[in-house]
Amino acid sequence: MALTALFLGSPAPAPVSVVARWLASGHRIAAFWTAAGHDDHWRYDRRLGRVAPQWSMGRRLEAAGVPRVEVPRLARWPDAEHLARQTGADVLISAYFHHVVPPGMLALFEGRGFNFHSSLLPRYRGPTPLQGMIRDDAMDAAGMTLHLLDASIDTGAIIAQMAVTYPQRRYAVALAHAAGELTDAIPAFLDGRIAARPQDESRASYERVTPASEFFLSADLSATEIARRCRTMPFIRAPAIRPLPGREAIGFVRILGPVTGAAPRARWFYADFDAADRRVRVRLRWNGWRRLNRWRHFWMLRQAPVLPPPAVP
Repeated sequence: MALTALFLGSPAPAPVSVVARWLASGHRIAAFWTAAGHDDHWRYDRRLGRVAPQWSMGRRLEAAGVPRVEVPRLARWPDAEHLARQTGADVLISAYFHHVVPPGMLALFEGRGFNFHSSLLPRYRGPTPLQGMIRDDAMDAAGMTLHLLDASIDTGAIIAQMAVTYPQRRYAVALAHAAGELTDAIPAFLDGRIAARPQDESRASYERVTPASEFFLSADLSATEIARRCRTMPFIRAPAIRPLPGREAIGFVRILGPVTGAAPRARWFYADFDAADRRVRVRLRWNGWRRLNRWRHFWMLRQAPVLPPPAVP
């Protein structure tokens, strides 16, 4: 049976894959609500659309004739429930939405409100799960979860999950493909073919917005830990090199040898400094790196399909 959804989301690869899978399965979208005040996200989406149009949320919604509506904070919007009811939607689907869904809207879609969260719940609830996983070296929690919406943040019963390997160059695509595949679990749940299970609160954790100050390299870290941070952190933020104020690392080069006691030294593209147990060399961020990295990301998306390839029998 074809379903109609009211989508709550933002322009990012995972929500794009969810929208694409939903429409490709013969369902429809009454409207796409996105949080107001995030014009920078949609500017980024327009730039992406010029290079990898299949990953542009704006282009996909326009092609499908889905209205995009910028909405204020739902809890403070008196018309939210009335307008949601007017869409005639059967289900509410949230994917990377910036607001908490208020109780009135949850009641309107009781048992039919769904959220996509980018960790294996109940670990790393909250708005920045990947940052917390990187900080804690907990990459076994990386993945995508489809769960029911409830009154608290990311605490609803789990319908389906899929682990995703991190770090990897195509992490954004792999995570998006996982979200796309999990989309099929929504009609399966509504038909009674899948049962939701409560989250195990004894394993739960919550990750608030991770401050930039937690992304750093310092002399009291081991060489192994510095290498790990250089491998995982630049996907989110290049870590600051505390022995060299004003410099940031985008990669680990090698261990140079034992601790020397020599002062940290920065060259054009590399920096050497003593870690707790070894002297190490890291690759420095340079002017223009962020722009180049963005276009590398765009080019990677250009070559990737939005929907995962069919499974081989």
